[in-house]
Amino acid sequence: MTVAVAVLALFALVAACASAVYLADDLTRCRRRRVQGAPADLGLRYEEAQFLTADRLTLRGWFLESPGARAAVVLVHDLEATRTDVDRGLLTLARDYVRRGYSVFTFDLRGHGESGGTRDTLGRDEKLDVAAAVACVRRRSPGVPVILHGFGFGAAVALAAAANRAEVTAVVADSAFPTMREYLHRRWRWLPPPALTLVGRIARRLYGADIDALEPVTIVNRVSVPVLYVHNQGDPMLPPSSTLNLAAASLDARDRVWIAPGTGHATAYREAPDAYVRRMVEFFDEVIPTRVLAARAV
Repeated sequence: MTVAVAVLALFALVAACASAVYLADDLTRCRRRRVQGAPADLGLRYEEAQFLTADRLTLRGWFLESPGARAAVVLVHDLEATRTDVDRGLLTLARDYVRRGYSVFTFDLRGHGESGGTRDTLGRDEKLDVAAAVACVRRRSPGVPVILHGFGFGAAVALAAAANRAEVTAVVADSAFPTMREYLHRRWRWLPPPALTLVGRIARRLYGADIDALEPVTIVNRVSVPVLYVHNQGDPMLPPSSTLNLAAASLDARDRVWIAPGTGHATAYREAPDAYVRRMVEFFDEVIPTRVLAARAV
């Protein structure tokens, strides 16, 4: 009987470890989606962009120029999305920005769309992608203010990049989460916290991912530029308190919070595009130095 119990216990242990390895693989496996559409579909002129990250990975994107641009907006998509993210309407958002005098740089994070990479690192290395995108825009348009505008995971990574002193004028964080670990707890509600910790350790050892590398709530107080926090009131994935907690942790009086009346996750623009863009432009007008606007007008 004792031998049988020991065998069953060993079998259960092996099964648990195998399940953890499977989940670690699933957690970090890139789920590429095709880049759907192009700016030309909306009558926009654009340039193909290819640039390198600090760890020598090749990323791809588009630069859409608005003549005499007031600023350049770098769009950072969510997980399992691309630079044209249909669910969030990124292509039409880019069009709306260009029409209002803002250039746009939109690109695929590593492991997404047409960019290089084979694994998600859960924010550890994606911060390098955002920093490289900002540097690319600054080389392309020197002297033009750069604004980061991220969605979901992209918003969290944008905040982390800004905290690491990416040269930007402001950040829009749409539906960010306080920590990657908390986000994963909500995404995998059925998985007990100790099991997630085990999965995270395996993901770090086997795939170089780190579920504790992206913790915006601990670093937003190091973001030295104004942030507009956006969140849908009826977000089914993350409650508005996620964004409110980030804003409270930043301790920056220049920050702004907009709890939109929408019901989807990071879909405030798609649900009410005119109101959304109006909020963005009002914020940009507030944070872009007037001397820069005057210089661009000359």
